[in-house]
Amino acid sequence: MECKKGCQKVLEILRNLMIKGKYDEALKIYLQNIKEFRNEPDIRNIGGDIFNRLNRIDDAITEYERCEELYRERKLYANAIAICKKVLRIAPQYDLIYSILGDIYMEAGLVGESILNHLKYAEKKKKSSSHFNLKEIFNKIVEIFGEENKILLQTLPVFPEAKKEFENFLKMRGCSITAQKRDLIEKIKRDPEYETFERVVEMELYRSRRYVRPFSIFTIELSFLRSKDESCLEEMEKLFGILKNNLRTIDYIFLNADGFFYGLLPETSSDGVFILSDRLVNRMKDLCKDRTDISMKWSTYPKDGQKTEELLEALEKSGQVCFQ
Repeated sequence: MECKKGCQKVLEILRNLMIKGKYDEALKIYLQNIKEFRNEPDIRNIGGDIFNRLNRIDDAITEYERCEELYRERKLYANAIAICKKVLRIAPQYDLIYSILGDIYMEAGLVGESILNHLKYAEKKKKSSSHFNLKEIFNKIVEIFGEENKILLQTLPVFPEAKKEFENFLKMRGCSITAQKRDLIEKIKRDPEYETFERVVEMELYRSRRYVRPFSIFTIELSFLRSKDESCLEEMEKLFGILKNNLRTIDYIFLNADGFFYGLLPETSSDGVFILSDRLVNRMKDLCKDRTDISMKWSTYPKDGQKTEELLEALEKSGQVCFQ
């Protein structure tokens, strides 16, 4: 309570000095008190105003951005939006503020405004630099809203430059996804252990047809395994041990040379793999802490295919179950 009263007192002093046009004196008092009240958005707001009046625009933007962050932390989205619009008034060339506005509107549940501002950001970046790569911006838009969002599709024509780039991005993204799917089978088949894997799958196909029972093949990928340093290889070996210890003696698992795991689970339906995945991921998380994302894919005989090649194709087309 005393801190709140102290903050209000400083605010009152600063406002009175601003009214009198004593900006240098206001700045001096602001700098004397900001350390104590650095997490008070109203203090940051008036600090931005002081810097703005002294024509120190970069410093003003820094204060306003911190103010906006503090309002968002308190879920005071209308206040945060007002601060962003204040930045636009003093620095209309500061394109990043549109991206920030897009995020705030999304947090506030205002999808249309969010899409509008993200597209404004893309359009302005493209106009300011014809060589600017919009991939990161479009990835964010697709991740949040999806490719077929009706509001997105209705808003795109308003931004012809962004629309053209977005359509190109979707084409490239589609080609990339197709290539990634194709690469999964190729990576498995290139692996030195693939011949062994193929033999055990053929053996399991024979047994499963004879006794009318399911089995599944699977892959497990970990994001940090894409790097190839020595510590990463040690992590892979540890995780390989964890996976082996948490599978049955009849299960098969292989550590792929490209940095992911794949294997076979006899007498295991798709539901059984999903249950197993929870146990495996929990064990791996104990080792990985928060340093990786884990995803798992699987296909099941006979539901997804009745031959090795069919099961592999179903595996690469299956949706990933991701764990973070």
